[in-house]
Amino acid sequence: MISFKPLFDFMFDEKIAMQDLRKKTGLSSKTTAKFRKGESVSLSTVEKICVAYRIPIEQVVEIKFDEID
Repeated sequence: MISFKPLFDFMFDEKIAMQDLRKKTGLSSKTTAKFRKGESVSLSTVEKICVAYRIPIEQVVEIKFDEID
C-alpha cells in the first residue's frame, strides 16, 4: 500500500499548509485530495514536490509492505 505519511510529516515539520504546497508545485486541489485519501498519484506529481522542496522521494511516499500481505 502506498502511504504519503512522509509527506505529511515533512509538511508538519516545515509548517507547510496543503494550499502552500499547491501554490508552490502547481498541483490541483483534486490531486492533493488524493494524498489525503491515500490514492495513487503519478510519479511526475511526486517529482514536482521533490523538485519544489528539494527533498528525496523517500520524504514524499513510502510503501507499507505489512498492509499488502
